[in-house]
Amino acid sequence: MLRSDSFYARFAITGHGLNAPDRRALWAQLKLGVPMGGSILVEVTGFSFMAFFVARIGIEAVAGHQIAANLVSLLFMLPLAVGSATCALVAQRVGANQTGDARRIGWHGMQLAALCALAVGAAVFLAREAIVRLYTGQEGIVAAALPLLGFVALFHFVDAIQIAAAFVLRAWRIATVPLLIYAASIWGLGMGGGYVLAFNVGGAVPAALHGARGYWVASTAGLAAAALGLVLCLLWVARPARS
Repeated sequence: MLRSDSFYARFAITGHGLNAPDRRALWAQLKLGVPMGGSILVEVTGFSFMAFFVARIGIEAVAGHQIAANLVSLLFMLPLAVGSATCALVAQRVGANQTGDARRIGWHGMQLAALCALAVGAAVFLAREAIVRLYTGQEGIVAAALPLLGFVALFHFVDAIQIAAAFVLRAWRIATVPLLIYAASIWGLGMGGGYVLAFNVGGAVPAALHGARGYWVASTAGLAAAALGLVLCLLWVARPARS
């Protein structure tokens, strides 16, 4: 079809052999793609590795944690979709040198993601016991999961802000600084701080923050720090003087 259909003739697809790799184009892809992949790695491992450490606490603790983690992962699909759509629209405006529209769409996309997260998080918080009992009827696991679902609304809210801000920054071709922010916030404050709280490192951690709850408090704080750092970075990148 490519050889015989006249529609494709203008593209000169055939008859010239393979073009040599364009090093500048490949390097531009790597400069953007590798930090983006690294950010995803930090985010995923920072969240999933919690289960490894919580497993040391006990069967019921890890079961309750997995219920909360599964629910948060499900809720995350909404801001992820909004952030992805926002990224595409902002990138189109940036490519067209319409930076004013790019800023407007970016902030509106982040606001939409945050409002959706507030609504969904509040609904989950209010119905948390009924939701947990959809997973299990074992009272020990229900008791372990319910306190964690108390953090879901706040966790989901800051998670929505950070992922939307990260996507908008990618549309502006900014990926390395977000990677550093993620590493410090999610690995450092989230995982490192969670270990200190959960296992009472130093002996001065209040009992209410021991166990899986400590990890959720630290992870929420880590995501909040990441959201703040990414928003500040976006304020600088998309400032009006840039246009």
